[in-house]
Amino acid sequence: MSELLQVKRLNLELVCGKRYIHREITHTSVNRPGLALCGHLDNFRAHSVQVFGRGEQAYCLRENKTRLKSNIAKMLSEGQVPCVIMAADLDPLPAVKKACLSADVPLLKTTMDSSAFMSEFSLFLDEKLSPVTHIHGVLVGVSGIGVLIRGGAGIGKSECALELIKRGHILVADDVVEVQARWGRFLVGSCPAMLKHYMEVRGLGIIDVELLFGVGSTLDEMNIELEVVLTPPQKNGLDRLGVEQNTTNILGVEVPSMTLPVTPGRNLAVLIEVAALNQRLKSQGIFSAKEFSQKILDRMKKSAKEHEK
Repeated sequence: MSELLQVKRLNLELVCGKRYIHREITHTSVNRPGLALCGHLDNFRAHSVQVFGRGEQAYCLRENKTRLKSNIAKMLSEGQVPCVIMAADLDPLPAVKKACLSADVPLLKTTMDSSAFMSEFSLFLDEKLSPVTHIHGVLVGVSGIGVLIRGGAGIGKSECALELIKRGHILVADDVVEVQARWGRFLVGSCPAMLKHYMEVRGLGIIDVELLFGVGSTLDEMNIELEVVLTPPQKNGLDRLGVEQNTTNILGVEVPSMTLPVTPGRNLAVLIEVAALNQRLKSQGIFSAKEFSQKILDRMKKSAKEHEK
């Protein structure tokens, strides 16, 4: 937790409890302890960071000092409260300060208003505490869609990504993609620091994409909205119409997935471009394959009725 003081966008400073500043924050939720200050501890989120805003400060000023100190002491003894933060540059009351010291809980303050701070702080905690995994593949931004290209070694993932970059699209990560589940709802892919803007292309070796194609050819991170798996030609074939909507599960998040067989003469970069644009249409509720299939079924039903007559 000591690194919080180094995060400039949070503008935090330590008031007291330096000895306990190394407490760990394990939950992404942030709590306003309004009811807890009144003594109501049912469903109190004791493992969350507690933020005091102007409302809490106003209540503390009106409350009986003995009762207030008792309520805060009970609140901080409920669980492993990581810290208490005073927002809006508020000075903590002596009762709050004493309770924090007695419970070994560090007390901090910020100049930011409580609503703005909680929004920024929640985002920071989500970035730090959300689950992370590393995937072998390439992540490219194609027409604003984050496309994760996967496949066996030597199948041509990097070559395909290189062609996409030449066509004006953006590289995020090559070979190793660091994936994080943000808010448990969407995936953000990025590149490990050592590999940023580098690619390994068989026959060429390591190339610096940023120097070759300009600073606009790389991006630090991007949401993953489509997975494309490159495979050798399949004997059993694939869904020709594309009616089936396959998905892959990464860190508990379902991501649309499609398979592209790699055969001589196929321009995979163009196919991935079209797949990304088609995925954008699907996200807007336009599913071309299903619409076409439905038209065929409607035509067949109409023809059957005409034959019955």
